Amino acid sequence: MLIVRLNPHANSLFDYVSSVDGRNIAHSGQAAANDLPRLGGEVVAVLPWQVLAWHCVTLPPGSAGRLNAVLGSLLEDSCLQDPSELHLVLSPTATSQLRQGGPAMVVACAKDWLRQALAPLLAAGLRVQRLAPEVCPSPTADAAQLYLLDDGARVQALLCRHDSVWRLPQASAALAAWEAIPNKTLWCEPSVADTAQRLSEGMALLQTAQQRCLQAAGNGWDLAQGEWAQHHGLRGWRWLQATWRSVRFDPAWQATRRGLALVLVVNLLGLNLWAWQVQTQLSAQRDSINTLLTSTFPQVKVVIDAPQQMRRAIEALQKNTAQPQDADMDVMLQLLATPWPAGAVPTQLDYRGGSLRLGGLKPEALDALRQAHANNARLHFEVQGSQAVVQAKAAP
Repeated sequence: MLIVRLNPHANSLFDYVSSVDGRNIAHSGQAAANDLPRLGGEVVAVLPWQVLAWHCVTLPPGSAGRLNAVLGSLLEDSCLQDPSELHLVLSPTATSQLRQGGPAMVVACAKDWLRQALAPLLAAGLRVQRLAPEVCPSPTADAAQLYLLDDGARVQALLCRHDSVWRLPQASAALAAWEAIPNKTLWCEPSVADTAQRLSEGMALLQTAQQRCLQAAGNGWDLAQGEWAQHHGLRGWRWLQATWRSVRFDPAWQATRRGLALVLVVNLLGLNLWAWQVQTQLSAQRDSINTLLTSTFPQVKVVIDAPQQMRRAIEALQKNTAQPQDADMDVMLQLLATPWPAGAVPTQLDYRGGSLRLGGLKPEALDALRQAHANNARLHFEVQGSQAVVQAKAAP
């Protein structure tokens, strides 16, 4: 995953963060658009807090089909610019309000600024798949986050509650609402840690700008809508990437990952044990056949292919003892003679290489011979054209 923070002001360099699991920083730095690392994963652009405005609106029922027009009319008096010049995105948790109506958060950003900020990335060949705000409202009403940021010459306080993101002065009197919230988190950049200690009695958590960008990539907001919307294929691929990161690195899936790893190890051990047993059985059978060959034919000293060597030894023994074989012509004729169709006289006999051909037989005689010797255990009989072809079957 590559996370690039867009520049609120004109600048040729981009702050970037790369992460493998979406929770830890692998690399971070600053580079021009053409020099940003190509990681092959999801590319997320983080919109800085300076360019975003947050509004709480009350949606009428059935706003889903005309959302842009509804948001434009609701924010017409609240925005300094014409709503048509703003990129307006509804909170990702406002799905029920689209049907039934109710309060919802809307973030606004100037379209011209967003086009200019993304132009260098597009020109460099980086396909931005998601647009995330640097900070966003708290997802619940009983929780809040306060960010103390080093904004150049001054400290900027951002209060994130469920109803908006407020820019507060650093005076402690402005933090009275913050101190009254029971479930709260104070984030501060390392350079303003002393200020955080003076402004709040609670424990401040140090967070660098790079860590804040990594946090923003997982806040659930996606401003890649409307003009910057992704097609279904990219959204599906992005969902697969996010799912894989969650399954691979999320602590909630740790037990499942361990279980799958244990199952794979057990299956691997089982397969290896089964393969070892099969190999042992095959080796025992091979040794038994080799022993049978060498004990039956002591003249065989080197065993290469025991069945083939035994077949050749038996054939040689039969020839040496003058014992008739099924591949001999006279043996074939004797086997064919029982039974032999009456009146069938072949006019041609051709014996070559253990194959006997009979020609000149009538079709009815060929059919009778084929039926008679279809199940012959010693001969293989077939008809090729007008000839009968007889061969001895190989010994089992």
